[in-house]
Amino acid sequence: MKRTSVMGGISRRACLGIPLLALSAGRGFGNDYPSRQVTLTVPYAAGGTADILARLIAEAFHAKLSQPFVVENKGGASGTIGAAAVARAPNDGYTLLFTAGGPLTIGPNLRKLSYDALTSFTPIGLIGQVPSFLVVNANSPAKTLAQLVDLARARPNEMKFASAGVGTSVHLMAELFRLQAGIEATHIPYRGGGPAMNDLLGGQVDYMIENAPQLLPHVKAGTLRALAVTSAARLPSAPDVPTFAEAGIKGLELGTWFGLLGPRDIPASAVDVLTRALADMMKDDTLKQRLKGLEVQVDLRTGRDFANFINEDNTRWKDTIQRAKIEAQ
Repeated sequence: MKRTSVMGGISRRACLGIPLLALSAGRGFGNDYPSRQVTLTVPYAAGGTADILARLIAEAFHAKLSQPFVVENKGGASGTIGAAAVARAPNDGYTLLFTAGGPLTIGPNLRKLSYDALTSFTPIGLIGQVPSFLVVNANSPAKTLAQLVDLARARPNEMKFASAGVGTSVHLMAELFRLQAGIEATHIPYRGGGPAMNDLLGGQVDYMIENAPQLLPHVKAGTLRALAVTSAARLPSAPDVPTFAEAGIKGLELGTWFGLLGPRDIPASAVDVLTRALADMMKDDTLKQRLKGLEVQVDLRTGRDFANFINEDNTRWKDTIQRAKIEAQ
């Protein structure tokens, strides 16, 4: 478990020096919350997308609400260990969860957990989504998504696709692609996106789906070829990469989402302060540009709107897991 204060140098380096003076300090919300330090639990190891985003949001909260927001990494079991810890935490608003969707909408559909993803948390705010690329090795004969599908159909189950692990959002995206394309391929799970990408670069697997920020340097360098992106429109950072819809596969207009939640029944006054702070923060041009640089497509949703989004995501992945016959490992 790694715990760092947003007031320290480690956090500032992780956030790549976002100038916080652009965010006006001072609470100004007429509420005594927060009156002390708030902990943002990230249910993953330090250094990943969720961790970097959490530190950006924590520093912005500190600037807006004049109290320290501390990021605590509590990884393991695809994020469900950290999520369970927050579900058990006091519901006073001082322990929050900053997470991707997996522990809430994928993990519970794969295994029995100590929490109920739909009732054990208070949805506070969806920050946005990060799209993913489907990539192949630069030496792959597949130059387009249609060619990859044709190759897979020509040799059922011989083609191998990598993922960051069973039950991760990118694994489920790859399974949904397989189902929508009507192909059979063999899943090769890894312990993280890095090892999976290394084997794709080495030619041990045929393709993978992974978050765009991790893949973009390799796509631009020409060591990996992106065949499609899981967003509704092409990315400005990769204008030559078509969307899945443009490439002929429907139903993959989605991304890995990141949001903030608290334990069940935290005070409504605390939720109000946090949601209004988030709305103010997302108007700040400096923060918006920093999020854009991380390929985050901002989509702020709060309260019931965020809860409905979680329910819809849960339904999608429950259906995908059942159709693909995925079992936890």
